[in-house]
Amino acid sequence: MDPAFEGAGSEEGTQIWRIENFEVVPYPKEKYGQFYQGDAYIVLHTIDVKGTKKWDLHFWLGSQCSQDEAGAAAIKTVELDDQLGGVPVQHREVEGHESSLFLAWFKKGVRYLKGGVASGFHHVDPDEPYPARLFHVKGRRNIRIRQVEVGVGSMNKGDCFILDCRSEVYVYMGSASRRMERMKAIMAGNAIRDDDHAGKSKVIVIDESASSSEIEAFFEALGGGSPDDIADEDAAMEDAAFERSENNVITLHHVFEDDNNIIQTNLIGEKPLLQSMLDSGENQQDCFILDTGVSVYVWIGSGSSKKEKVKSMEMAAGYMEQKGYPKWMSVQRVVEKAEPAVFKSYFKMWKEPEETVGLGRVFTQRQISTVSVPEVDFDVSSLHSEKRRLLRKNAGPAFGFMPDDGSGKIEIWRVEDFELQPVDEGTHGFFFGGDSYVIKYTYEINGQEKYIIYFWQGIASSQDEKASSAIHAVRLDNELNGKAVQVRVVQGYEPAHFLRMFKGKLQL
Repeated sequence: MDPAFEGAGSEEGTQIWRIENFEVVPYPKEKYGQFYQGDAYIVLHTIDVKGTKKWDLHFWLGSQCSQDEAGAAAIKTVELDDQLGGVPVQHREVEGHESSLFLAWFKKGVRYLKGGVASGFHHVDPDEPYPARLFHVKGRRNIRIRQVEVGVGSMNKGDCFILDCRSEVYVYMGSASRRMERMKAIMAGNAIRDDDHAGKSKVIVIDESASSSEIEAFFEALGGGSPDDIADEDAAMEDAAFERSENNVITLHHVFEDDNNIIQTNLIGEKPLLQSMLDSGENQQDCFILDTGVSVYVWIGSGSSKKEKVKSMEMAAGYMEQKGYPKWMSVQRVVEKAEPAVFKSYFKMWKEPEETVGLGRVFTQRQISTVSVPEVDFDVSSLHSEKRRLLRKNAGPAFGFMPDDGSGKIEIWRVEDFELQPVDEGTHGFFFGGDSYVIKYTYEINGQEKYIIYFWQGIASSQDEKASSAIHAVRLDNELNGKAVQVRVVQGYEPAHFLRMFKGKLQL
């Protein structure tokens, strides 16, 4: 065991290590969320569920890190995986294209910094001149913050930017930037003030309401220019076209070594997939690759050899190269009997050990109504009479469902490409009408944990997304051994308890 991994995964939360001269070195907690583009990192997130630990293990590769560093990160990740009993789900993350799950571990956002190990940590003398730093804040849902060259030429009106001058931290709001980006930019500006400058900086927002003196000071600190010199909204699509491709086909491939010890792949089937295709009988020494078109999963059978476990990510890389996929494409390694819910969702039916076949337990509206208790503070009569009528028609008995005061724990996922992607706590209560969501609500009664799983469906959400939300709600309930109450929620007809969870206010 690498000494740096001692005690890894023993407590809930996130732990990070950086590859330095091919060795694993613990990363300072005050730097969590900051990644240098020339480095490679290992990120472990631990969750304790009633005494049982669950892990997600990521290795992150900067755009400028060397192949040797990337290789070292992959090897050390496998070592940590083995140390934890081979249970963690393993993820390969590439700068600028991280998974929503990875981004969810960093509540203040992810910030990319120039340089690497050699230049990453150096003492800053408060009396020395401070070089200004410009950060580009971009992303419709998953916000990333990247350091760019200081100057008006690095900016555009469609995004937000942060200019760090130590004593002042300017947050520039592009006139065409989105509301979510603006919110994240302010959060990031506050984080730079608090984490980098011990709260001593002043955050100044440059938007439509900024004064002429503030705007002038901003451009002076930027090195020159004016609002007219900033380019129009960035038209670059990055890789959005690839991600939104409607031609993606979900396929399952058997991976094996031929007589010449060369890794080969053999197409097993296309969607709809069956769990039985993951044959762990005679072929238990082999692996399988699930290609969803937007991500790749490497499934490791329970009897896989040590070599296959170590080489699994290389197998995926070879497969992706063969298919012509971009290097940043999401890759996850999962093991038999520890598959995450999103992996299982790609199969027509998934049977857990000693589980009866079916969709699990779904509470009827009559069952929901029998455990309902009267609303205390929420005044239904305050709603328009027609609104109340439609609410009762669409929500049924769930309309008055009120098991507690709505102060329990809320976890939210958005359906994206049939998968569940975690939603940042900072944006809870914001729902897009073109999406569907799954909400897990945990509360206590007499010292016992109770669960409600809401699946909220936007009016402009596709039928596939609505169906996926219902399927994921069932699977979440199965993971809770059928202990949850499931409630379908339609946009505009949210029941009373759902509104109470978000203090009666939703941003749609």
